[in-house]
Order: sequence, then C-alpha cells, then structure tokens
Amino acid sequence: MAMSETFDVAVIGAGPAGAATARWLAAQGCRVLLVERSRFDAPRVGESLAPDVQPLLVALGVWDRFTALGAIASWGTRSVWGDAEPREHAHLMSPYGCGWHVERARFDRMLAEAALDAGAELRTETALVSCRDEQAAWHLVLESRAGAAAATARILVDATGRGARVAQQLGARRRVYDRLVGLTAWFDSVDTSAQGFTLVESEAEGWWYSAPAGADQLVAMLMTDGDLAGRRDLNEVSTWRRRLGAAPTTAARIGSAAISAGPRAFSAVSHRLRRPETSARWLAVGDAALAVDPVSGSGVLRALRTAQHGARAVLEMLEGRFADALADYEAERDRECDIFLGERDWYYRAEGRWPNERFWQRRAGDLPLTHGHAPVH
Repeated sequence: MAMSETFDVAVIGAGPAGAATARWLAAQGCRVLLVERSRFDAPRVGESLAPDVQPLLVALGVWDRFTALGAIASWGTRSVWGDAEPREHAHLMSPYGCGWHVERARFDRMLAEAALDAGAELRTETALVSCRDEQAAWHLVLESRAGAAAATARILVDATGRGARVAQQLGARRRVYDRLVGLTAWFDSVDTSAQGFTLVESEAEGWWYSAPAGADQLVAMLMTDGDLAGRRDLNEVSTWRRRLGAAPTTAARIGSAAISAGPRAFSAVSHRLRRPETSARWLAVGDAALAVDPVSGSGVLRALRTAQHGARAVLEMLEGRFADALADYEAERDRECDIFLGERDWYYRAEGRWPNERFWQRRAGDLPLTHGHAPVH
C-alpha cells in the first residue's frame, strides 16, 4: 500500500450531494478527496429537476455546464390522483420559467467534474474499505482496480445515499418511515420533444411516475412497497408490463415503445439518520442524512441544499467548532424532516379510491408503513 495522502475532507459518494459538497469546499481552499464507486456509466434515477434548481446551480457555479448537457425543459406535472381526471400543474408561475429533465448519470458526472475543476481530487471506481478515527484524523483504506490505497482526512462526509453506509459503520442508525421501492424501466427511441412534463398516476398498489430521461429516452417506474412488489414479481418484464395496464394514462404515454433496460428496483425508502453524538468529526449529506418519498419531487433540490449547509458546517468543524456546527446542522435536517412528513401525509390522504388496498391503508394510518413504527436500523 502506497504512503497515505492527507486531505482536509474526504467525501464518500459523488452523487449530487457529495459532488456539490466537494466543490463548495474545494472552492474555499480545502484539500478535498471525492470517492465514487462507479464510473457514472449505469442508469440512475431522479431525472426531473424543479425550477428552483436554477439558483442552486448558479450559486455552485455550474449553470453553464448544466445548460451544455442539453436538458429537456419541463413545463410542469400532470397528475391522475384522487380521481381519473388528469390535472396539470404548470411551472409558468415560477420565476425561473421551467424545470428540467436530465439524464441523471450525465448530470452527476458533470457535478463531479466540476468538483475536480475546483480543486478536489476525484477517484472513480474506488470504494471505502474501512475508516478509523485516530489522533484527530480519519484513516481511510480505499480499494480500486489499481489496488489498495491509504488516505487521511480531518473531516469525513457520508454522501452514500439512502444506505448511509459510512454513517452506519460509525454507529448511526436510520429511522425508517416506509418500505417504498421504485421498479424502473427505460425506453429508447422515444420522441421526447413533446414530452416535456412529469406524469404521476396513482393505482391500487402504488403510483406510477414517468418523464423524459434524455433526448430520446423515457423512464417509467412503479412506486410501491417492497413486500408488495415481491409478492407480484414486479421485477419481471412481463409482470411489470401487465401491471402498467392499471395506469392507463401512463400506458398510453409509453405506447408500443420497447423496454431498453429494466425493470430494476431502486430503494425509495424514506428515513432520517440518527447519530449517537454531535462531536465526532463526520456528517452526512443528501439522502444519507434525510431521504424523502419521491412523491415530494424534491430529491436533487434537497441534495444541493444540504451540500451547501453541510459544506458550511464542515468549514466550522475545520475551525474546531464541532459540537455547535453539528448541532445546528442536525437541527436543520430535523426541521426538514418534520415538514416532509407533513407534506407526505397530505399527498397520500388526497387519494381515497382504494381504502382497502394495503399500500393506501398504510399511508392512511390504518396499517403501519414499516414492520414497526418508524424503526431505527
């Protein structure tokens, strides 16, 4: 193993939250290591960006890079929710004019490269094998195709998504609020020029989401509970296709397009990370800190906002103000979580057509959303 390299901050995970955190910190003169397991070559979900993403990308200094991606303008959301009549919510009243549909892997790669250009060191196809806190530094062992490598960092940032892998290794636990999964398929050779909207359609066992995911690609997913999906074998193409018939508006949008990838299950579990203390030199950003139900449509926005807040907290921690910085940061995430839970209840209680179906009974409060009430894992 080569001699250990020294950094101010190590960020594990280069999704939007991790890459944005790394860029913010590198721009402030911190020596930052950004570690990413992938090469950004596999499909990722979360392609619909609300209009409010624009000022966040401008503040991050990546707006020109974003526009160069050729994202598709999103003019609003169509929903079939509460009854069979489609309704539209337009973005026309937004001061930013429209939202966007992006190919998420390209979007994430753009943010990671922006962090690199700001001075962060980006290592792709690299995994964190172990970490230990010793003598005021984190001692990291990393594994890549080139073999094992060592690094040290004063502050560690978990940006590993819903699994919060690093934080859980450090003793944190997730307070889980549901068991949601997204069974996702992609369709190529779709003319998305007239598809500049997100479609949400509820049905007996959950709800469907569909949106453009590139110039000629459409993505569609069934959001349901993991146990319900398992009973129906909904990760099988034929079963997924048959289930699509329960959402006629979504089925009509897809038409005869052939599936190019999937169905693939992605965790969409909502959770709030709970750390055992507010003095250790680490924090979590993005979905690792707070993951919300996609019905809120705010995943990337939250990721970029927590990146700003997390970077600010890290800078304070580097100055030795650990407890205050972490207490303020965690209190902010708690307020976000409380707001999210209220919004989620409002959305789901607006759909009352299937009161006897388990998915909707759980969200009406008739059955627990999890095997226990908001368990900590």
